[in-house]
Amino acid sequence: MSNPIQVLVVDDEDYVRNSLVDLLEADGCVAQAASSGEEALERVRAGGELHVVVTDLSMGGMSGSTLLAQLQMILPELPAIVLTGVGTVRDAVACMKAGAYDYVAKPVDPEEFLVLIRKAAEHRHLVGEVKRLRSQVDQLQGPSVIVGESAAIREVVRLIADVAPTDATVLVLGESGTGKELVAQEIHRLSDRARKPFVRVNCGAIAEGLFESEFFGHRRGSFTGATEDRTGRFAEAHGGTLALDEIGTLKLEAQAKLLRVLESGEYSVVGESKTRHSDVRVVAITNEDLTTRVRDGHFREDLFYRLNVLPIEVPQLADRKSDIPLLVEHFLKTFRDKGRCRLVEIEPAAQAALGRYDWPGNIRELRNVIERATILERSDVLSSATIDRILNQGMALPRGETLGDNLNIRQRVEALERRLILEALKRTHGKKKEAAQYLGIDYRNFAYYLKKHELS
Repeated sequence: MSNPIQVLVVDDEDYVRNSLVDLLEADGCVAQAASSGEEALERVRAGGELHVVVTDLSMGGMSGSTLLAQLQMILPELPAIVLTGVGTVRDAVACMKAGAYDYVAKPVDPEEFLVLIRKAAEHRHLVGEVKRLRSQVDQLQGPSVIVGESAAIREVVRLIADVAPTDATVLVLGESGTGKELVAQEIHRLSDRARKPFVRVNCGAIAEGLFESEFFGHRRGSFTGATEDRTGRFAEAHGGTLALDEIGTLKLEAQAKLLRVLESGEYSVVGESKTRHSDVRVVAITNEDLTTRVRDGHFREDLFYRLNVLPIEVPQLADRKSDIPLLVEHFLKTFRDKGRCRLVEIEPAAQAALGRYDWPGNIRELRNVIERATILERSDVLSSATIDRILNQGMALPRGETLGDNLNIRQRVEALERRLILEALKRTHGKKKEAAQYLGIDYRNFAYYLKKHELS
């Protein structure tokens, strides 16, 4: 390190504190002094460059071990050296287990003490360098998948940044098509688990009775049809993140089993007697009102509170229309990169038309519209005529149908959803993947709509 080592010395004895400061400064360090743990915390919280903390273990007021615990929460990469008197070495070792860099027995040997200070400062430098390099690697792996600059989406990004470094369970809420899975992916990307697996499970697609096999795995022959071993989702996501999509569709029996593993961290593979330990960060995703499902008895209250440690509500597109131009450019670039788009710009009138539309299908619908526009547009400029034609097709009533007396938007939309699904299945002779393509949605979402309308 080319710059002077910055050291904070914490001791309630004036003689010890001042002697250490003089020793450090004589060696070329920049030393600060604090007479209590409380004062030390104030200095750390105030910011400024700091490489090492030296603290007495036994002090009046806040003890050295308490100060160490606080420093671990505020600045875990800051190395702390604990000073201990004769007979308290066991306590110092306990402090090391709690995160101390090392300990020194009083009276301090000057040469050994200064060598330890230099090693601790070098450790601090290396930790910072590793953190910087990891950040660069993350940037090389790809930028944030969250597109937008509106106040609503900035709040989502802020919450992601706050919770990602922790291991807290997150509940991602929002309407279908708002980008909830992208939020889950971003939480994983910014976490310490980023180099481990990100595993997504569509809870709505799990057949009743196969929950344990899907989540925990099974051994061959453990039940009829188990012709080979299967790795469960918890094992697949070990060390990483498990995203539970459509969590609200799980049956009560499956909810109880999920709660047990979340509470204890333990589970058993079907057909195996030993207990396994789970190291997984859970992100739950839903477009349903879980509080209503709890009240109606369809979702366990204890599981809801276990999942709802930090809720992140993803806004609907209608509440962040200022982001539409950025999203449009993002989708156009995506299609250009895949060689599926020749469009280079969009007419202001077309942009205005996109801004006037209410987007009941949210970002997924916007992406579908832009993809369709790249196919239909004949020039290299996306025109308002093309956009108007696409949007009017989406909003038009079926031939011969009038609005009638029932204007309940939810009932009308759900009825139209059901009719479209049935028509798509009819045209594809029941082939679900082809029907999903007909409807412009992926197969996972198609499975959700089948279940929603009891067509599975």
